[in-house]
Amino acid sequence: MTAVTLALLAGLAVLLVQHDRAPAPTGAASPGAADSAEVTAVLTALNRHARALMDRDARAWESDLDQSAAASGYTGRQRQVFANLAQAPLTTWRYVLVAPVTDPTVLAPAATRLGGDVVIVHVELQYALAAVDPAPTGKQLWLTGVRRGSVWKLAADDDAAAVGGASWRGPWDFGQLLVRRGPHTLVLTHPAHRQDGPVFADLIEKSLPVVTGVWGRDFNDQVAVLIPDTAQEFAAVTGDDADSHDLAAVTVADQVRPDGVVLGARIVLNPAALARLDTAGRRLLIGHELTHIASRAATSDQMPTWLIEGLAEYVGNLGAGLPVSRTATELAAEVRAGKVPAALPADADFTGGDRLPQFYEQSWLACRLIAARAGEAGLVRFYRAVAEAARADPATAVAVGLRQVLRTDLTAFTAAWRSYLIDQLR
Repeated sequence: MTAVTLALLAGLAVLLVQHDRAPAPTGAASPGAADSAEVTAVLTALNRHARALMDRDARAWESDLDQSAAASGYTGRQRQVFANLAQAPLTTWRYVLVAPVTDPTVLAPAATRLGGDVVIVHVELQYALAAVDPAPTGKQLWLTGVRRGSVWKLAADDDAAAVGGASWRGPWDFGQLLVRRGPHTLVLTHPAHRQDGPVFADLIEKSLPVVTGVWGRDFNDQVAVLIPDTAQEFAAVTGDDADSHDLAAVTVADQVRPDGVVLGARIVLNPAALARLDTAGRRLLIGHELTHIASRAATSDQMPTWLIEGLAEYVGNLGAGLPVSRTATELAAEVRAGKVPAALPADADFTGGDRLPQFYEQSWLACRLIAARAGEAGLVRFYRAVAEAARADPATAVAVGLRQVLRTDLTAFTAAWRSYLIDQLR
């Protein structure tokens, strides 16, 4: 098995755009529901808590935490979060109210467990990392405040989890963060992957000129990379609980603003796959993921997956110096056996399975054919044209792009692509 084949098997990457989860049901108001003054008091405590973190004031951070035995788990985790964030270059950390929780089936058990009046608030944690975040991004939390005498303390973040209010976990919830900065990179790792920080920072710096050479420079080229320690952390920070065994990385973004600014863009590496990637595989992986970062603002969620992944594979493979038949090993074996695909890959083909490498290789060669006919600038024009058309009518978007850029239709292009596969892989 070639090095590139290994990279494909371990590193088939997908683009995820995370959307805010729906808030937990608030239910009908009840006698136990908080009044506005109580909600304000808890928000005041959260404001102090955020200010203490930004000021690196451990005593002030601790003072807002409930010290009861019932809250000891949360309090201990919060102490660790403060320590874990010591090196993180935060420029923003604040809590913004979404809504108080008024569901008595949530409030009553929390009050009983904590032995006092409680307020549970659904808030958005807004945070930003220096350089890589052009504006704060937001994550959803459900936090519990408990009255102790005349003051309110923070006591839990999981009381609403059973009714849909599962608080987001960031990388700081999973261990100490180590920071590696470069001219265009911010790599966050834990001590177990300390040695990987410099490696991937260097790969980003070397791959960025390749990506900008194809896509252009109309994106934020300050890139954040997260390297989790475990599959649990990988799922938490990506918001994806699906089996991640075959994924070497995921590119996530929280939001694309109307002005095209992408918030919360991160490349998240899968720790289970890193050991299976050699130098060539890691270079392909980073080129692929950086292309997702660069193209995110232009990408429509309704456009075909083969084009999204094919462009990323095209850029990731640039400069590899390997014959096409070696890069597309699995597909080449099928074509030589007379199994030539009849159509471009469908979106459903990318959901997993043993033939996932072949679908990525098919997508790569479709984009390679477009670049051969229209140039790399033409490939980018095609991508943008399809993305724009897909917002209005996904079913005809590819046809629109083919007509505008290649002056052809889907039937003719598919036939040309099938012939191209045979020519390149036999």
